[in-house]
Amino acid sequence: MTSNGRLIKATKIKIETKIICCYPTEKDFILSYSNLIKKKIDLNKLNETILIFSAHGLPENKIKKGDPYQWQVEQSVKELVNKLSIKNLKYILSYQSRVGPLKWIGPSTEKVITDEAKKEKIIIVVPVAFVSEHSETLVELDIEYRKLAEKNGSKDYIRIPAVTANQDFINSLKSSILQASNGERFTSSIKCLSKFKKCPRLRNL
Repeated sequence: MTSNGRLIKATKIKIETKIICCYPTEKDFILSYSNLIKKKIDLNKLNETILIFSAHGLPENKIKKGDPYQWQVEQSVKELVNKLSIKNLKYILSYQSRVGPLKWIGPSTEKVITDEAKKEKIIIVVPVAFVSEHSETLVELDIEYRKLAEKNGSKDYIRIPAVTANQDFINSLKSSILQASNGERFTSSIKCLSKFKKCPRLRNL
């Protein structure tokens, strides 16, 4: 529970709330990243380029217990690639920020960057599951992984910015909020598969 949640509970405030569920394939969310990528990718150098979609990782046991996160990230990447509609685009989804002794979902962004840099690729990293700039983008992606790419021979290393205050992303949030205000209990752009029992939408049917 967040600090705000604890405060509300302690003061016994009763506030009507609505769940605005996940938006992995919401059209304006996808559009926001698609436009940002198109500004940075050089189609004339496509055969030298690898697009790495990097998301924050999770311990594997979380996914096995029914967390839909990995599946949702995969849906975002699938939709983004379709939206980009770039023939012969080479891309891979990877996961970063692993900590602790548990086995995490993969492949790891660190390993993927190392492998692709050794092929002398132009590396374009998309922080696909981060919607704001913070330590994982500004430090891990911009500093640590850039050094890793350069050390291992990458021709270039480009990091796509997070959507943050991008107008298309704001439009996607606006759309979800308006749906909720009009009585929609859940506003997810897709429904999670039944095996993802941790999804709040499935738990509240």
